[in-house]
Amino acid sequence: MKKINVKEKQILSFVPLGIDLQQELKWITILLAVSFLYSMTFLIYLSNAYHELFTYIAGKKVMIDGAIMQDFVELLGNSLSGFLITALSMAGLLGYHYLYHFQGSKSIYLMKRLPDRMELWKRCLGLPVLAAALSLCIAVLLLTVYFGIYLLVTPEVCLTPDQWRKIWDAYFEAVRRI
Repeated sequence: MKKINVKEKQILSFVPLGIDLQQELKWITILLAVSFLYSMTFLIYLSNAYHELFTYIAGKKVMIDGAIMQDFVELLGNSLSGFLITALSMAGLLGYHYLYHFQGSKSIYLMKRLPDRMELWKRCLGLPVLAAALSLCIAVLLLTVYFGIYLLVTPEVCLTPDQWRKIWDAYFEAVRRI
């Protein structure tokens, strides 16, 4: 019999009884890892844009007069979209958790009759909501880190003003389109 540690026992209270927690955690980890790897395309775009600021004269690297770095939001593009896709895919996991209660002896009716009426929803929503929140938190953290890298790498004379405002403008434009 497999021994269950305290953390795993706490997580098990957020999934339907009988679910293979390790398998679900593995798939969530894979989605987050692929999202992270895809987000690193920003670094490639940043590197390319940085090298466009310079030219070589007699084998020496020289900054082009009046060179302007592309805006951060242009370089970022959709590099963080994998985390949004991961968060949205958790809706499928939520549906799977709910439908799982209809299989075999895992009676949905029993779950609905439990003294704690929220138990069904806690078990259906728990892991998907936690994974979606983690995905979005990682995206915000990477946005901050990538913006810091952008500011550190870009020569000050090549920066256009109001980069932070442009991030917010892009965000509100995306929200407006939804």
